[in-house]
Amino acid sequence: MKLTYKNSLSGIGQLVLTGVLTFISIPVFIRVLGEEAYGAFSIVTLAGNLNIFVNLGLNSALLNFLCVHGRSKESNYNIAATLLLLVVIVVPLSVLAITFQQAILQQFLGLSNRLYEQVSVLYRCVVVANLLLLIGQTFTTILDSQQRIYLTNLYQFIYSLLYWGGMIIIVSMGYGMSGGGWAVIGAASVWLVFVVTTALTVWGKPNLTGFWAAFPRIARQQLTIGASVYSAGLMNMLFEPMTKLLVSRLIGVTEVGYLEIAHKIRSQLWAIMQKLTYPLYPQISHLTDVSSIHRMMTAFQRRMLVLIVPFLLFFFLALPTALSLWLPKANDVTILATLCISSAYMLGTISIPPYYFMMSHQHGKMTVFVQAVNVTVNGLVIFFTYQWMGFNGVILANSLAILSSLTVCLYYQQRYIGPLQLGVRDQWLTWLILFLLTFLLNFVDQQFTNAFLRIGFIGMTAAITYAVLLRHDILRFSSRSGAINQ
Repeated sequence: MKLTYKNSLSGIGQLVLTGVLTFISIPVFIRVLGEEAYGAFSIVTLAGNLNIFVNLGLNSALLNFLCVHGRSKESNYNIAATLLLLVVIVVPLSVLAITFQQAILQQFLGLSNRLYEQVSVLYRCVVVANLLLLIGQTFTTILDSQQRIYLTNLYQFIYSLLYWGGMIIIVSMGYGMSGGGWAVIGAASVWLVFVVTTALTVWGKPNLTGFWAAFPRIARQQLTIGASVYSAGLMNMLFEPMTKLLVSRLIGVTEVGYLEIAHKIRSQLWAIMQKLTYPLYPQISHLTDVSSIHRMMTAFQRRMLVLIVPFLLFFFLALPTALSLWLPKANDVTILATLCISSAYMLGTISIPPYYFMMSHQHGKMTVFVQAVNVTVNGLVIFFTYQWMGFNGVILANSLAILSSLTVCLYYQQRYIGPLQLGVRDQWLTWLILFLLTFLLNFVDQQFTNAFLRIGFIGMTAAITYAVLLRHDILRFSSRSGAINQ
């Protein structure tokens, strides 16, 4: 369990530090580039991720195989086959993405000639950098299968530091988005060297004797196992691009910048919860007894809920003030979008453990349906509400989409594993504390007129609250989890 906590906490630390860099960069970009150019920046970095679509499934299938079979000649074959398939598919796709960049950015995404000239170099750099990142993800999969997730988190932080730090420095010096593109490539190159070197050190030199004779069989196996995971991942990747494309076309490019701010905060919160639960994935892959999986999963879900509920309370109280301090020009629409979308996604993280089960236990087709529900609800609600609700329709669509997919995941959990057991009776003291805290905070918060005092009070109350929760609940969870593993 110590290694599990080390992997989880290192991921959370990495994301918090990365989040700080991200949130520092956004005001700098908006101040130097302007709101419209920042909207174009978010669109271009998104368009440059097109080649990532081909990786959604192969590395997940590889992780499942390595967790089950460990270090073996067959595992070496699977690593080499995954890497070869990625290179064969991604390199041509990246060439096409660069060749047709003007059509993609102007005709498909609707950028003007002026904006296209500003972002064309950045776009090409992002495509190349993502090619390097895709190749490196095979090696991070090796580290994850060996429970070295804390190392991948460390290298991810180094990448984020070079990426966002380089972008902030270059943009602030007046080199614009074209100069920032070289920071993107430099960060990806350094990250690739780290993960490849470490993975080969941990795994050892692979024995690939007879690989070419086995490659057709291995390739079919990888593509078959990864097909459903790929489809689900592709659906998930379409969510944000489709949203921004619809907003750009139906409402405006400036509103894409507003949505990007909300999505940045939402993504950081979602990623923290993913990092917290990701060490469960290899463990669930190893287990075959459904009752053991159910006990482990529901234990994590109950504690996740205990952490999420007070966080949402503090989030609603602190965000308007914190966002106005962070971005003085932030409007009410941006605040509303961040509150609604982030809150829905935090509740949606309860679906992560059963989603891991579906990915690793021959239920991949169900993950496709979950993501299809997510994308479909989002697109339909935007299409039918934008004319009379405007940008608020986008906020509603994003929130309803994640809550719909959460409902589907919990249904599949009840069907194949067992129902979600909240354990309210066992945790009555915890919920009583949260209930009383809600009334207290709402009353006291109104007494503060100074923004810094209000943030300080909320932060201090949050620290005390989580200390109480850790004392009365999380430590008990640790002892129970240890009993489950034994």
